[in-house]
Amino acid sequence: METIDIRQFTVEIERYKSLVFQVCNSFVHNYFDAEDLTQETFLAAYNKLDTFDGRNFKAWIMTIAANKCRNFLADPRRRMQMVSEEALGEIEAPEPTPEDLVIHTDQKRRLLELCGQLKEPYRETAIAYFCQNKKLSEVAVETGIPLRTLETRLYRAKKLLRELWKEENAYAMQ
Repeated sequence: METIDIRQFTVEIERYKSLVFQVCNSFVHNYFDAEDLTQETFLAAYNKLDTFDGRNFKAWIMTIAANKCRNFLADPRRRMQMVSEEALGEIEAPEPTPEDLVIHTDQKRRLLELCGQLKEPYRETAIAYFCQNKKLSEVAVETGIPLRTLETRLYRAKKLLRELWKEENAYAMQ
């Protein structure tokens, strides 16, 4: 029984690394997993170098690669389970973080302040729509103002708010 030394092993790695990668990639159909499996194949071969009989390195390394791939594919941690739409609907959304709450509260406060800077009739429409989350149709029923008039006011309020927002941010940057 002939053994292989480290220099020969290094030469064999260079000779077969592309072939081992191709074999692994044909098993797993994922470039990155194939790279990992190629590396694991040569690492396992190095660790078991004393078991190599010295006759057919190519066949020996291909057997190790195939076994690594089969083990990888059979690993239960790799298996993904499909979640039904019903089960997905039952999963609760995560609670907002304290940071998210602070940011959201700050943005609402800033928006209310900016809406308060608008002149009437835009202020009333903007506050109802942006701060009180009312639909324009609700505002129209409550106030008796035609829906088309409220749409026009909201359009103009958005334009004015955009300008105020830009001014506020430009002032804050100074």
